[in-house]
Amino acid sequence: VRMLSTTDSCRDRLAAFFHWDDRQSLSTAVQIARHRRVDLKKIRAWSVREGALEKLSEFLEAVGKPPR
Repeated sequence: VRMLSTTDSCRDRLAAFFHWDDRQSLSTAVQIARHRRVDLKKIRAWSVREGALEKLSEFLEAVGKPPR
């Protein structure tokens, strides 16, 4: 059985937000990041590769982490 890590689950929801502007997916990603440990460094690097720095900033603001 393969399972997604919390970081992978968060990235999955962020992908829907980044590419389709799915606000419910953003909300879910924020809840995951607030209530579980996620690797924000990995999420930040992945977001750069996806070309989604502006939307990453929105996510980090909602989570309560300052964008870098």
